Amino acid sequence: MSPPRRARTLLLAVGLTLALLPAGLPAAASQADVDLVGEQLVCYCGCSGLTVKACTCGTADAIREKIASQLDAGMSPPEAVAAWVAERGEQVLAVPTREGFNLVGWFMPFVATFLGLLMATVIVLRWQKQAVAETTNPQEPGPEDPDNAYLKRVEQDMRNLHH
Repeated sequence: MSPPRRARTLLLAVGLTLALLPAGLPAAASQADVDLVGEQLVCYCGCSGLTVKACTCGTADAIREKIASQLDAGMSPPEAVAAWVAERGEQVLAVPTREGFNLVGWFMPFVATFLGLLMATVIVLRWQKQAVAETTNPQEPGPEDPDNAYLKRVEQDMRNLHH
């Protein structure tokens, strides 16, 4: 075989090998896919309550490595999240699912905020009503009021001093 023909044959063999290689093996997980899964999972290290993407502890590093290996094995990001939920339960999710009892977690903050604002409004309106009533009808101290008796005695003593 002549050298140019051998070079062409070798080049063709390398090209075919490279063309067929990616089709047979799964692609390496991209950092974006690892981050996508990591944003949806809470790190269970116990030190911060951050997502796996944001946490900097060793546990989060190990979780990210496992996520990358899951994605390298051919799992899609949603399948990887589902695998983590199957392994650790729904508490591993950073955001609760929007179904069943978890709906309480989605709506309760809004309900509590509304009720708090409603209570604050009622209290402020009562205070305003009471303040208006006190300024329009100031109450005279009654005869049984100890302050009234004291004031009368002070006034009488002041009159006696000047006479």
